[in-house]
Amino acid sequence: MSPKKMQKDLEFFLENIDGHPDPYTKITEEDFNQLVKEVEQNMTVEMDEIDFYKNLSRITSSIHDGHTSVYFPQDWLEKIRKDYGVFPYEVYLTDEDELYIIDSYVKDQISLGTQILEINGMPIAQFVKEVTPHISYEVLPFRNDQISRSFELMLYLVFKQSDELNFKTKYIKEEEFKISNIDFKEWKNLKKDEREIREKKMSQGKPYDFSIVEPGVAKIDIFSFSVRSMSAYEFFLVETFKKIHEENIHSLIIDVRGNYGGYPRVSSMLFQYIHEGYFKTTAKSSMKISAAYRNYYTDRYPELRRINLRPSKRMYSINIYEVIKGKLGSYVEEESFYNVIPETKNYEFIGDCYLLTDRKSFSASSSFASTFQCYNMGLIIGEPTGGTKIFRANAFARKLTWTHFRVRVSSTKLYTTCYDLEDQVVTPNVEVKNKVIDLVHKNDTQLNTALWLIKEVQEKRAGN
Repeated sequence: MSPKKMQKDLEFFLENIDGHPDPYTKITEEDFNQLVKEVEQNMTVEMDEIDFYKNLSRITSSIHDGHTSVYFPQDWLEKIRKDYGVFPYEVYLTDEDELYIIDSYVKDQISLGTQILEINGMPIAQFVKEVTPHISYEVLPFRNDQISRSFELMLYLVFKQSDELNFKTKYIKEEEFKISNIDFKEWKNLKKDEREIREKKMSQGKPYDFSIVEPGVAKIDIFSFSVRSMSAYEFFLVETFKKIHEENIHSLIIDVRGNYGGYPRVSSMLFQYIHEGYFKTTAKSSMKISAAYRNYYTDRYPELRRINLRPSKRMYSINIYEVIKGKLGSYVEEESFYNVIPETKNYEFIGDCYLLTDRKSFSASSSFASTFQCYNMGLIIGEPTGGTKIFRANAFARKLTWTHFRVRVSSTKLYTTCYDLEDQVVTPNVEVKNKVIDLVHKNDTQLNTALWLIKEVQEKRAGN
C-alpha cells in the first residue's frame, strides 16, 4: 500500500480515536503521542497489509480497552485461507502462558493435549510477547483468550504465514513437526459438520437455549446479549419460566461462558424473573460527545442533520440527542438512567440460582455477572470474567476509505454495579478453571461442579 493512502487513512483513524472517553488511563498522553509519532514516521514507505495493521493496532492496543480495536478489511482472512489453506489445529493458551493443541481438523499427526514449545525456533513466551502489542484487552486472561481464538491470525502477524511452519512440541517426549495447512473447502465442511448448538442459535439471531439437565435442575444458556428480536427473546423467557414452573425446578443454572456481550436490556429482562426488587445492570456511565461519534450517526442516518430534529433516547440505548446536539468535548453523565423498575412476571423463579462464567465472559456478560453477584442472586461458579467492572463500550465503527481497514472506538466509560477499581474482574464464589485435559475431552468440569453443589444443597435440606 502506498504511503499517501496509508497517511490519509491514519489521519481519519486518529480522528476517530479522539472519540474515546479516556484514552490515557493506561498510557500517558505523552507516551501515546510519541507512539503516534513513531507510527506516522513508519508511513513514509510502502508496506503490506499485515505491517499496516501492526502499526495501527499498536495505537488501539495501547489504550487497553477490549472494545477499541482495528480490523483487517472484510473477508481478508477468508481470502488468505482460500489461497494458502487453513491452519488445522485449535489451540489454548493457559493463564500461565503455556500453549496446547486441544482440537484438530486432521487425523493422526499431533496428539491432542500436546504442548507447543516453539514455532520456527521462537519460544512461546517470545511469541506471546510479539503479539501482545497488537491485542486490545483489559486483563491478561482475556488477552490469552484472544490469542487462542485468533491463533491463525497471530501466526500471520509474527511469521506472515501459517503454512509449513516448524513446531517443537512435547507430549510424552519432545518432537518436531512441520504443519501443513488444509484446503479451505475441506476445513469449512468440517466446521459446518461440527457446529454446536451455540453457533446455530447465534446464526439464527436467537443466541439462547434452555434445557433440563436432570430432574429438578434446569439450564439457560445465553450465548450473547445481542438478540435480533426483543419480542422473540421475551417470548423465549416466558415459555422457559413457564416450563421451569411446570417441571418443579428447584435449581436454575445460567451459563454466560463464551458470551462476549451485547445489550444490558437483554440481561435486565432475565433478572426480572429471578430477582425480586430493585436492581441496576449499570451503576453509571460517562459518554464523550465527539465529532467522530456525531459523524458516525449522521453518516448512517442523514435525517439527524436536520436542524429542528429532536432525537429522543430510550432505555438502555444511546442518548442520541446529546450526541447530535451536545457540546463537543463535553461528557454526558448518566446514573438514574439505569434504574430498573421491578416488574411482576408470571412464573417468577423462587429457587436457587447458579451462574457459570469464564474468561470469555466479557462486556455486557461480565456486567451481568457483576449485577448477579452485587444483588446476591445466587452463586457464581467457574473462572473470573474476562471483562472488568469498569470498562469502555458503546463502540462506533468506521471503515478507512483507502485501505478498507476498520476501526472501532469506545464512546462511553461504564461502571458496573458494585464496581471498585480499574481492571477488577468478577470473581466467582467457587473458582473452577479450565484444564487442558478437560478441554481436549470436552469434560465440563464447571457444570459438573455446579451439579455437585446443587446435590449437596438439596441433600442437606432434605436432611433438615
